[in-house]
Amino acid sequence: MLTVLLNSLGCETLVSPTAEDALARLDRFEPRLMFVAVRLPGIDGVQFVEHVRSDSRLSRTPVYLMSAFDEPAFHAGDGFVPKPFDVDVVYDIVQREVFAAGS
Repeated sequence: MLTVLLNSLGCETLVSPTAEDALARLDRFEPRLMFVAVRLPGIDGVQFVEHVRSDSRLSRTPVYLMSAFDEPAFHAGDGFVPKPFDVDVVYDIVQREVFAAGS
């Protein structure tokens, strides 16, 4: 559903099944915004954000964690979106982080 929403807003999306796959793909892509699940096989979403923050090329990229469970304490993400997500919340994040930042 998140991909459908982002595509409908005119965003190009890239979906990865694991954090490790996403990290490997980030060598070739420079996203303007990332939504990351907290619970992932292998490296979890909190650890993924730490990897992103340690990469000078990506360290300023907005990253929002998502989960059906509580927000993790002390994460380095830019925010948290509870699942099931509210379309208006995601829309506001995209407007603020992608479209307003790109103007």
